[in-house]
Parts: sequence; structure tokens; C-alpha cells
Amino acid sequence: MEKAQAYRVFSDLHTHTLYSHGVGTPRQNVLAAIDKGLESICVSEHGPGHFSFGVRGKKLERLNAELTSLRGEFKDKIEVLCGLELNVMGFGASDCPANRDDYDVIILGYHKSVPPFNSHARHIWAESLLGIAGDPHKNAEGILLAAEKCRANIISHPGLYLKVDIPYMANCCRQLGILMEVNSSRVTMSRDELTTVRDAGCGLIIGSDAHSPERVGDFALASTAVSEAGCWDAVINARPV
Repeated sequence: MEKAQAYRVFSDLHTHTLYSHGVGTPRQNVLAAIDKGLESICVSEHGPGHFSFGVRGKKLERLNAELTSLRGEFKDKIEVLCGLELNVMGFGASDCPANRDDYDVIILGYHKSVPPFNSHARHIWAESLLGIAGDPHKNAEGILLAAEKCRANIISHPGLYLKVDIPYMANCCRQLGILMEVNSSRVTMSRDELTTVRDAGCGLIIGSDAHSPERVGDFALASTAVSEAGCWDAVINARPV
């Protein structure tokens, strides 16, 4: 029997720190990434619209300044990127900052504890809390419109908290050049859904969603899911070893 091809994930673009609800510093995340042999690391804290964990104002300015400093300090060892994990605030709406171009990586995800700003937002917010099925296609449309407006690079944990039409989302993401995340903290897409994304020609990206330095570069859960779905060829931050 032919041995299965092994792959190595070389970047982690979805990590959190104590600036939001993580427990480590940006420096500790960078050092952990270097220790894991990664080529790039991004701190992507929750955008300002998140009621509990959003990073905003002077705090966000301090974070960005710290990441700029770390980028210079470790430029010969690893690429340090500045990111944000924006929140879907309603149908076609996000908490994208005015200085969006200052960020290397923009992730967009649907999260709980986000104040609803319009009638559709109130509807889907209630769904996530009450477990109502809702309309997956409409939900996907709202998220994708928000992603297009903020020029998102990645949709984080598709289907978490809110059901979405994965085939439709995959086709739209391919057209928009947006990646769909295989989240290694909690895989949110089934094997069939991962295969659907690949077959649609949409790129996948593995992110640790680390909330501690120890979990930076921990891709085990996502790697297993991708292997079982046979989708490594669609993962843009992995290469054969």
C-alpha cells in the first residue's frame, strides 16, 4: 500500500493574546511560533464590535504598535503579521475599522455576544443563542456581503454558532478570493463539506485559533480532518514534506 503523503502547516494566521481573551502576550505567541518552526505568525484579536472580547481604541493602538515592534525585532526569524478577527454585526455588516489597509490579515467570523445593529442581526443573534435553525443560505449571504465589504482574507470557523450554506459560501469565496478556515480549536465543517469546498475550487487555510502560546502552531485537529477528507491540495498554508 502506498504511504500517504505527509504535509506540514507553515503559518498560523489565527491567534489570540491577553489583549482579548487569551492568556499570553504577543511576544510569547511569536516565540512559540519560532519554536514550532513556523514561517509566519499573525495576532488576530477580535474586532471592536465584540461586546466581551473586542479590542478597540487605545488598546488596539498599543497592540498594533507592539506587533510592529515585534515584526522588526524578529524579521530574520519569522514574519510577524498584524491582523483582526472581525465580527459579523448584521446582514452585510461588520466592525471593520476605517484603517483596514493597515492590517495584513482580515478574518471575519460570526460570534456570540455581538450587539445586533439591524433586524436581521437581531434574528441571527437569537438563533445562535436559542439554537433555532434559521435560513443557512440567507445567513451565508449576509456573512459574504460583509466579507466583501471589508475585503476579508479568511472566513473563520464557517458554521460555528450559525448554520450556513457551505456549498454556496465556497463558490462565493472562490470568486472573491477568500479562504475558508479549518479551525484547529474546533473543526466546524464535516468531511463532506470540506470536500465540497475543495471541489468548488475554494482555498482552505488551517488556523490554530490559539488562546495561549502553548497552542500556537497546534494544527493536529484540523490536520486530521483535512487528511480524512483528502483535501490537503486545497490548503494554502501547507506543503508536502
